[in-house]
Amino acid sequence: MKRTGLQNYAEYCVLKILIFAVRLLRRTLAQFLGRAAALTLYYFIPIRKKDVLKNIALSFPEKSKKEVGFIAKNVYKTFTRVLIDMFFILKMPDAEIEKLLIYDEDMIKRVLDKGRGLVLMSAHFGNWELSALAFAQKYPVALFVSRQSNNFVNTMINNLRMKEGFNVISFQRDDKMSFRNIVKVLRKNQVFAILGDQDAGEHGVFLPFFGRLASTPKGPAFFAVRAGSPIITAFGVCQKDGSMKMKIEELPMPDTGDKEKDIEIINSIYNKRLEEVIRQNPEQWFWFHRRWNTRQKNGLHNKKV
Repeated sequence: MKRTGLQNYAEYCVLKILIFAVRLLRRTLAQFLGRAAALTLYYFIPIRKKDVLKNIALSFPEKSKKEVGFIAKNVYKTFTRVLIDMFFILKMPDAEIEKLLIYDEDMIKRVLDKGRGLVLMSAHFGNWELSALAFAQKYPVALFVSRQSNNFVNTMINNLRMKEGFNVISFQRDDKMSFRNIVKVLRKNQVFAILGDQDAGEHGVFLPFFGRLASTPKGPAFFAVRAGSPIITAFGVCQKDGSMKMKIEELPMPDTGDKEKDIEIINSIYNKRLEEVIRQNPEQWFWFHRRWNTRQKNGLHNKKV
């Protein structure tokens, strides 16, 4: 059912009020209340709860129903933590943000020293917004973002990101300007960051992910191959003390002579690495996504209901 402009504006106003109210609190108190809100959502306002439980159960067939439910509840807690930290980002001192992220800085320097920019492939994992901001304290980062269905919310979120210092490039399929902007970022030897873990529909490449074919976005690999830029996979794992240890690995660039094959190889490695980190910390991935919504069957694109 198509939403009206009035409904979108009402949603935007509610979100603005929520952000204002949360910012009146201390971050620790807001996070405590967020955990309580997560349980309320899980038990009483179960948005996409069936999808979350189904995705986890199919990905971890060895786990009991009780174990799947435990992971799902913690997924809701992770989501509220990310949301609340998004509200607090502009209030946090840069030095505090920078200390939150632990990663191999020498690797990043070594890769950027090549002078061809850097494609950073990440995911909706851990506290991804705060990870990106902490990383951007030292390196110029351009974020490739999908457009939200609510234009008011979309503008507000992107304005927040730009205030944080990001160069925001909105996703538009077949948009030559977006392509040129990304090429400019890489030619300036900057970091182009993208979250590549959502269903890419008919335009993706179908590759294994948790034992099932998933339509994987070609974009990150495509730009790296076209620009000759190095790629890293980076996933920030949340720690108990609130910090994040980012698992960073450089991805070897294939050179088969077939660009489509190279893109497939890159995305296969990305899916494998993401699956590994999710298996170690299943509650930290955004299982709300309908990741396997599009599947390949007998050479046809088939919608999964």
